[in-house]
Amino acid sequence: EAFEKRFNVKILEWYGSVEGGFAYKPIGKGPIGSFGKPVPGVMEFKIVDENDNEVPVGQTGELICRLLKGETKVDYLGKPEESKEKTRGGWLRTGDMVHRDAEGWYYFDYRKGSELRRSGDFIQPEYIETVIGKHPDVSEVSVYGVPAASGAPGESDLVAAIACFEGKSVDPKSFYEYLKKNLEANFIPSYLQIVPEIPKTITEKALTRVLKEDFLKGVGTIYKYEDYK
Repeated sequence: EAFEKRFNVKILEWYGSVEGGFAYKPIGKGPIGSFGKPVPGVMEFKIVDENDNEVPVGQTGELICRLLKGETKVDYLGKPEESKEKTRGGWLRTGDMVHRDAEGWYYFDYRKGSELRRSGDFIQPEYIETVIGKHPDVSEVSVYGVPAASGAPGESDLVAAIACFEGKSVDPKSFYEYLKKNLEANFIPSYLQIVPEIPKTITEKALTRVLKEDFLKGVGTIYKYEDYK
């Protein structure tokens, strides 16, 4: 709402995947943050657990979908087994973890497999990004993992890369205070990486590979949470 008022525009929220699957929320309808509902008469959605059982309303699971007319099929070049698995049982496996409210509106939560393990907890970077993105001085954010300093196999330390609005900056001490007020202790990033802008692909996805390479080389401005506890 604040964005729409500031720039005098209307935001159309929608969902789409390369292999198939489409939903949208008409402007002025439905709750903010939902990507909408599948187009009636065209596609069917389900949210399932790891055993393909539908999950209850409000619970996160993988979004799977199928066409109501015709065959739901994906063909990856030279990868017949992967193609078959992608549409196992006639349903497209999107790899997107979502939930649905009681009125049937769908919400994106995170990508399947994007979780990072930290001190035994599985953490979704997108959740932390949402919290950091609400900071008034932060323009862009990307949260990713690096090998844990403890050396524990499969464990990650969290890095929050942020770019500030023009003319703005963040003080690491006050920024970490903000995080402590809004995140559980195990969700607070171990490192804060301040960059001029978040590098992105042509589809506007954060290039965490580039951020991670710079971090591991010690390039840029990096702060350690341990120094501000």
